[in-house]
Amino acid sequence: MNRFITSGRMMRRARSPLSRKFSTSKTIPLIINGKDIVTDKTFQTISPLNNEVVWNCSAVSQNHIDEAVSTANAAFPAWSKTKPSHRRDIFLSAANIMERRREELLHYLHQEMGAGVDFQNFILGLAIEGLKDTAGRIAGAVTGSVPESIHEGMRAMILKRPYGVNLGIAPW
Repeated sequence: MNRFITSGRMMRRARSPLSRKFSTSKTIPLIINGKDIVTDKTFQTISPLNNEVVWNCSAVSQNHIDEAVSTANAAFPAWSKTKPSHRRDIFLSAANIMERRREELLHYLHQEMGAGVDFQNFILGLAIEGLKDTAGRIAGAVTGSVPESIHEGMRAMILKRPYGVNLGIAPW
């Protein structure tokens, strides 16, 4: 089941962000809180293959960053209560979508980066395997433990809980 969390509620996603076909006639939107946002300020992605514009992209402002972090913070309480098996399924679903749409994604890598076939397959495989690896680690990431205490007659317990929202910005 393809679902996402927003504002503390589980919602069904109407469509996958990867389902969009990009062209130079459209501006690639930001996706914040499940909504497409096309910004006034954009930048061009130029193909190194022929120096032509591949597509236009929405530019991110500080306000967009703040909105994305705020939305993620609002969703965090519900996400932190989500069972590890459901989190795993979300990551595996993303990996499966990428595998199903492999040819399309390889095309985008070629157009945008000028990547050769070997590098295209390497970088896409790395992304897919990263999602699968994360899915496989989720249960262990939230499993606590009971280590032996250094104090006689005392017990210790380590609980692992979700910490909070992290913001990462990809270098390209």
